[in-house]
Amino acid sequence: MAIALTDSRASHDPSADDSLLLRFSFTRALPERVRMAVEDRAVVRRFARNTPVFWQGDRLKHLPLIIEGHFKLMKNTEGGREVVVDIVGPGDTPCWLETLGDSSASFSMIALEDSKVAQLPVTPIRHCISSDPKSALAWSEAIGRQYRSLLSQVAGTRAPSVPSRLGGLLLHLLERHGDKRTGVIPMRLTRQDLADAAGTTVETAIRLMRKWEKAGTVETSREQILIRDRHALQDAADGMDH
Repeated sequence: MAIALTDSRASHDPSADDSLLLRFSFTRALPERVRMAVEDRAVVRRFARNTPVFWQGDRLKHLPLIIEGHFKLMKNTEGGREVVVDIVGPGDTPCWLETLGDSSASFSMIALEDSKVAQLPVTPIRHCISSDPKSALAWSEAIGRQYRSLLSQVAGTRAPSVPSRLGGLLLHLLERHGDKRTGVIPMRLTRQDLADAAGTTVETAIRLMRKWEKAGTVETSREQILIRDRHALQDAADGMDH
């Protein structure tokens, strides 16, 4: 039961092994025969920073399961703008509805850092979900968590002020992908990434992040964001940043 790993340069990773799907609750819940079938046909691919896994409108032949790294989900609006609707990481399966339902992707998936994604075959998963209640429940719970997180992030982008939106975004990322004990969000986000996700200009994002850094609210580096004062950031998210 070997899972192949490829990238655009066709190199291989010796760390890839057949226990990959046991890392995540919803794939672990699959009956062994189904999990074996999925593992036998799964391919793990590497994606360099800023590389797309798929574009909005693509028809997806495999279900993407993030193994390592983080990705932004970008959507083109009717007005011609590109917005970040969410940032996803290990264990997430973006576009699961479109993939399992055989429809086109409703957003693009772009790597924020060097990452790995397992491309899972859809057919055995479809059959299992339709015939095995335990598997269907595990998948619905996992997907429900992702869906609620996405709704929360989309709702945050409707906040009236930029500090509300950007503060809410950082708290969302900490809750979803960070270490709440230390306040560390371990991902590489540029000011442009933050601006896109908060629905503002990069200049405004730069000014606001500098203000928060000087106030000791946040600290940023090339590879992470550290939230030093969560209460101050929550005040900003609640519209109390002046």
